[in-house]
Amino acid sequence: MSESKVGREDRRDRGVGTVFITSPYPLSRVTGIGRFVRDLSRFLEDAGIRAQIANPGESSPSNGGIVLRWKAFPSLELALETARREIRARSTFQLVHVQQPHLQSLMAVVVARFLGKPSVLTLHVRPPVAGGWLRQLGHAIISDLLLKTAAASIAVSPHVAETFRPYQLRIIENGVDTEYFRYSSEGRREVRARLGIGDEIAFVFAGRWSATKGLDVLLRAADSEILNGLPFKLILMGEASPDEPELVARQISRLSHPTRIIVAGSISTELPKYLSAGDVFVAPSSYEGMPLAFLEAMAVGLPPLASDIPVHRMLVERSGVGWLFRKGDSTELAATMARIMDRGIPSSWPERARATIVQHHEIRSKVREYISAYDEVKADVS
Repeated sequence: MSESKVGREDRRDRGVGTVFITSPYPLSRVTGIGRFVRDLSRFLEDAGIRAQIANPGESSPSNGGIVLRWKAFPSLELALETARREIRARSTFQLVHVQQPHLQSLMAVVVARFLGKPSVLTLHVRPPVAGGWLRQLGHAIISDLLLKTAAASIAVSPHVAETFRPYQLRIIENGVDTEYFRYSSEGRREVRARLGIGDEIAFVFAGRWSATKGLDVLLRAADSEILNGLPFKLILMGEASPDEPELVARQISRLSHPTRIIVAGSISTELPKYLSAGDVFVAPSSYEGMPLAFLEAMAVGLPPLASDIPVHRMLVERSGVGWLFRKGDSTELAATMARIMDRGIPSSWPERARATIVQHHEIRSKVREYISAYDEVKADVS
C-alpha cells in the first residue's frame, strides 16, 4: 500500500479524510483565490486529505469545473450547481471549505449544516462593493449569514480580520511553496536574454491586469518624465481581467515611451525564472488581503516596491525590506523608482526577503494550520 494511501486511511480514522472546497472563481484564471485553492488542494493531498473542488470553468474531473450557461444570474447558477454536487457527494467528504462572502459560499455552508457537516470559511479580502445600495445590502447580508453559519471563520491577514469586525476570526496567513519559488541565476540569464534585457534594472509586475491592482498607476509611472534617461524595463506578467480586457493595450497605446514595457503575459511553469529575471517587484494595488504574488516574489528574493495599503506595510515592516509609496500616486511611484536606480538595492535585501517568507509564509506550515482547524471543527460536531 502506498504511503499516500496509508496516510489517507489514517486521516479517515482520526480526522478529515476528504474536504469539499468551493471557489467562486475559475482555478485556471490568474486570481489569488483560485491559486489559493489549487495550492491548498495539492498540499492537502500530500498530507493524505483528498479535495473535491467546485468552481466555475471548463468541466473536468480533475478541476471540478462548473460550466455556467445562464446569461443572467451566473452566481445563482454557480450556487445551485455547487449545492447539487455537494448533496450528491455527501457520503464522500467530512467537511466543507468555502472562500469569500459569495452566494456560492453561503449555499454550500447552508447545505453542509443541513447534511450535519462542519464548514470552514476563509476570508481573503473585503473589497469595495460596486453598484447601488441594493447590491451592497445583499453582500452585507451574505457576509453576516456566512459568518454566523460557518463553524469556523479564518482571515488571511490581521488587516482582513479587522475589516470583518465585530466577528472574531482566526488568522492563517497565506503561504507559498518556498521550495518551488527560489532564485535561479540560470533562469535569470535565460529569461533576460529571451526578453532582450541587458544591464537595465528590471521592475516586475505579476497579477491580474486591472485598475484595482494599480496597473494603470504603474504604467503612468513608468512613462513619467522623471525616469527619462534611466536604464530600466518594466516586465508585465499575468492576464487581463474579464472586466477590463483592453486595459494594458489601451494604456500602452497612450504611452510616450512604450519600449520601456515588456508584456510577458501569463507565465505558469516558468514563473520562478521570470521572477528571478527581475530586480524589484512592484505591487501598486489599491487593496489586498494577503497577496500571493507579493509573497512569491519575496521568496525568490525580490524586494517589493508597494503601495502603502495595510497588508503591504505589514509585510515591508516585518521583513525590513522594500519601499512604500502613496496608493494611487504615480508621480511618487516614479520618483521612488528613480531613487532605487540612483541608490541601488542593498545587497542584503534579497536574502532577507526570502528569509521572511520561509519563516512566516511557508505553505506546508499553513496547510498544517488548516488541517488543525478542520480537525477542531469536525471534533466539535462529532
